[in-house]
Amino acid sequence: MSKFKFKLEPIKKVKENLESKVKREIAQFNSKINDKNSEREKLIQELDSIRNYNLQRISSFEMQFIQNYKITLISKIKDIEKEMIELEKQKENKIKQLQIYAKERKIIEQYEELKKTEFEKELNKLEMKVFDELAIQNFMRERL
Repeated sequence: MSKFKFKLEPIKKVKENLESKVKREIAQFNSKINDKNSEREKLIQELDSIRNYNLQRISSFEMQFIQNYKITLISKIKDIEKEMIELEKQKENKIKQLQIYAKERKIIEQYEELKKTEFEKELNKLEMKVFDELAIQNFMRERL
């Protein structure tokens, strides 16, 4: 009896590898987004601490420095938010790509199941023929 061999097994493996690669890339994007978010939160906390800073008895130079530092922090926060938006877009593209690979893999798996069922039916037919042949031979032996 022969064993079932799926002709498209190499293609199925490639699709599975592509799918796992994209999953890893999505995880990397999530990590980068989380890192940017924590960086953004730190900057926001620093900005809040500067806003709550006691402005009594400071010189105009220090006041100007603090004002410029606030502007710089706000600018950094906006830049990080832009980077986060870009990372989210890239992540969404990877998710769409993952969905495509998953659909393709599922189609291949369904086709494999169909071919396996056909193979098993054919194998059963062959077995039945062998059993019928044996039964006929036994019947003929008993008659003689």
